Amino acid sequence: MSAGIGEAGETAEVLTSGLAQVIAGMAKRRKLNRNPDHGKGLLKRLAGGTAHSVRSENGEPAKFVLMNFEVSWEPLPDATVEALPEATRDRMKELFELAHDEPKKAIQELRDLIVLHPDVPCLRNWLIHCLRAGTKADRREAMVQCEELFRRMPDYFFARTTLADLWLDEGAVEKAAELIFATGCVLTHLYPERKVFHISELRHWFYLSGRIKILLGELGAAESYRDLLDQLEPDSQAVRHLNLMLERANSPLMGFLAKMRKAGDS
Repeated sequence: MSAGIGEAGETAEVLTSGLAQVIAGMAKRRKLNRNPDHGKGLLKRLAGGTAHSVRSENGEPAKFVLMNFEVSWEPLPDATVEALPEATRDRMKELFELAHDEPKKAIQELRDLIVLHPDVPCLRNWLIHCLRAGTKADRREAMVQCEELFRRMPDYFFARTTLADLWLDEGAVEKAAELIFATGCVLTHLYPERKVFHISELRHWFYLSGRIKILLGELGAAESYRDLLDQLEPDSQAVRHLNLMLERANSPLMGFLAKMRKAGDS
């Protein structure tokens, strides 16, 4: 659970010239997009709202308040996991680390757990992560698994974002954009009952938003998402990757190819 604002040991700091001003400045330069709702709504509302962060006693971020929802660095409750036996939950903590450090070794045990607990979506998401690091056949299975996960549990946050990520890997930019930027695909519309999002969710959402915009040739919008993510996690791997993509996209050759692609679409 996230810590409450004003609890003992926490220090709130108001962002006076950071997030809102950066987004407001970027919003003026963004180009129109053929997608009916391409993420500008969130950026505009952020620019007109308030934002502040809450830090723990050791100075680490604990919560970031944006508009009418919060970004938390604390683990969020998961009813599907909490319903599992304690021994299973303990083993899942170990599997989570194994899936990131040595994904191939975690695959079979994750398969076994999914058979036993098919309604725990994070298990299948971890399996998809492991399969993406494997062979071409493994990556094909990752796509099949993710499409099935999204079909069965469309409200599971990472089912949507991971599927968009996989489609980008396949070069299906329009499919990914439809998932992230289709009409109504704003966080507060997709998940109206949620008031808190974990940093890993926002990181993936904004990273994908920036990556898609770069691939669509809309670099101003991509920079906005990069700057927003940089406010949440300065110098993170996601920010560095977006910076690298933006540098490449701003090269003369990539600019020429983007113009050729747009000319072909018109």
